[in-house]
Amino acid sequence: MAQAKNRQEARLQALIRAAREKNIEVRAEKLLREVGYRVHSGRCRVMGREIFLIDRDAPITDQIEFLSSALAEDAELVETA
Repeated sequence: MAQAKNRQEARLQALIRAAREKNIEVRAEKLLREVGYRVHSGRCRVMGREIFLIDRDAPITDQIEFLSSALAEDAELVETA
């Protein structure tokens, strides 16, 4: 079990490095929750800079899935530009 968690953590760190190599800031934040509102990781642009906000309380598998999808989507946008 510990090895699987270590592999997942290594995968997450590799995805964060890949994003940073593309000049995308990655921030793990405690995203606020309210009744009737489901919080999830997302991307935004602040002053022209791309930022990925990851819900640090989300399971590591969800964080990996978000970053993988966001980076793949970013690659598709670059290819079509």
